[in-house]
Amino acid sequence: MLYSPSMNIGFAHYPKTAGHSLTKWFREVFPDASLIEQHPRYEVNHLSVRHSLERLGLVEPCPPSDSSRRRRIARASADLVRSLGSWIPARRERSTGGKTPCFPRIIGVVREPFEMLVSLFEYWRGYDFSEEPSQPLIRCARTGTFHRFLEMAVVEHAVQNYRDFFDMDGPASAHTRLLDFNALKPALLQVCREFGVEVPADRLGVLNTGPNRHRSLERHRVAAGNMLPEVRSHFRWYYEEGVHLMVKGNGNESSAPVAGGTA
Repeated sequence: MLYSPSMNIGFAHYPKTAGHSLTKWFREVFPDASLIEQHPRYEVNHLSVRHSLERLGLVEPCPPSDSSRRRRIARASADLVRSLGSWIPARRERSTGGKTPCFPRIIGVVREPFEMLVSLFEYWRGYDFSEEPSQPLIRCARTGTFHRFLEMAVVEHAVQNYRDFFDMDGPASAHTRLLDFNALKPALLQVCREFGVEVPADRLGVLNTGPNRHRSLERHRVAAGNMLPEVRSHFRWYYEEGVHLMVKGNGNESSAPVAGGTA
């Protein structure tokens, strides 16, 4: 996560969702922003929200065996926060005497999962690495079939789904805004208005994130075969909840609700 301490705002970058463009924008708008975990080679990273909160010291690391119980408790807590405090502007929230964690406001982007996976596959397949990567999923993208790539990504869980990556059952979810990849500029402006961030319109000119409308996904759907239902299952939260929650920037000046509401 890229995090601005002065504004208590973070940008969580999920792969192939306009991360480089938004990283550049975020650094321009928030000069004190820095990566919570610096990548040795790149100016972006894909550290999940939960792990970012752990690095910031806002939550305790949970043992893997305790994850199911933690998720149930965290979701109940997040629902309570939303129901009691959704009318309070997020920018006014502060910790009290250092005892109450002040969770950051988080911006992320979500993209139709199959399109995202196609983009990820094609990116890794054609990228000119200085040395061949050792990660199994990247190696599969470079030398294997798209069907096998999907099997590793969603059946063997090599790719984290949106719900888990953004910790949408967690303590910061009440102030997490997920932007629609296909309407990024207006969605970003809407969230900036909500968070009380003044951004000149020309600052958004660096963004070039619209999907290639001329690229057909049909051959990838054919290659995916029986993996298509598996993609939908792995990203069930997006199809059943996320599409109704993501901010589209429709000109509505009101706050864009998160889990449990509509955007």
